[in-house]
Amino acid sequence: MYTIGKLSKNTGVTVRTLDYYDEIGLIKPSSKTGGGHRYSEDDVMQLERVLALKYMGFSLEQIKDILKNSTLNWQESIQQQLELVKREQERLKMLEQALLGVSYSIKYEGEINWPIIFSIIQLYQHDPEDALQLYKEYLSEDEMKIVLDMNVGNMSEEDIKEWLKVVGDIRDNLHLDPNSEEAEQLVISWANQADKMFGNNEELLENMWEALQNFKEGIAFYPMDNDVINFIKRVATSKGGQNYDT
Repeated sequence: MYTIGKLSKNTGVTVRTLDYYDEIGLIKPSSKTGGGHRYSEDDVMQLERVLALKYMGFSLEQIKDILKNSTLNWQESIQQQLELVKREQERLKMLEQALLGVSYSIKYEGEINWPIIFSIIQLYQHDPEDALQLYKEYLSEDEMKIVLDMNVGNMSEEDIKEWLKVVGDIRDNLHLDPNSEEAEQLVISWANQADKMFGNNEELLENMWEALQNFKEGIAFYPMDNDVINFIKRVATSKGGQNYDT
């Protein structure tokens, strides 16, 4: 058992904070005697979970709800926190990739793409998987996991720059004759970069291309737009329907 003073000293949580947690029913000491409050090992585990959840941005009210429906032991509690930390890392990594992409795009376009900014704002409020929900009609769960992993871990700054460059090169040359060799080379460069990004997974690329033609905005496909998509389709048609997306 730990007195409130000893628990405060060992954890760095002030006595005032511990009293407040007791007051709102978040962490109740196992016993209250004339000698003061005494906390059990279970109470310490509860405090450890509260601090972890608070660190990850949950409000005290949310934490209370989480703990109310939990009967986890130490090992299960730690495992749950590890999973929460992993999800937070994934979300932050996706945010990092998205912000890098927007930063590079502003340098290229000289303006802010507001639909992308709105997508980023949504990422601050939801799990990474939510960013791909629009595409679930076109992608299987396994394919969505591949795309998510690509966004949160497999794309380097150089990958992002290369992707923006091949799309940007097409946008700069929309005036080209679709039958020209230069137009074809632009689309081949785009297709090669797409192959690289998605690990030469032909089925995934086909499904992504179908989704891309229906959803032109979003973090997953930025900065593809209708003009770029139509250019690629015109070039493919001029070459006898060659499939550049696989």
